[in-house]
Amino acid sequence: MHASTMKRIKIARELTLKYYEPGNQTKCYRAVWRNHIQKIMGISYRTYLNYIGTPVTDM
Repeated sequence: MHASTMKRIKIARELTLKYYEPGNQTKCYRAVWRNHIQKIMGISYRTYLNYIGTPVTDM
């Protein structure tokens, strides 16, 4: 995987850790994507889900 993709994945994961709250519908994955990820990174929801589900390895 390219280094730039790994960097985007790490950014998406950091933002998710900061804003996601399990059990709270106003802070679910879709809300985090809509309010933060989409505005900052400009990626689709499906791509966001792929990013947070991808294991990160240090390059």
